[in-house]
Amino acid sequence: MIKRILVRCPSTAKLTPTGQTVEEDAWTETKLKAHKMSCPHCEQVHDWTKKDVVLAR
Repeated sequence: MIKRILVRCPSTAKLTPTGQTVEEDAWTETKLKAHKMSCPHCEQVHDWTKKDVVLAR
């Protein structure tokens, strides 16, 4: 099943979609580079890595 990759805002704790998806069965082997994202919740730029990701239900 394909899941959306979400990142939690460290200031508001709200989830934001990254625009990326991943096959759930392949998640443990998936390698992601560090990314920057402009957050719509707090208007800051956040760096995020795989450890910051939440897969959408």
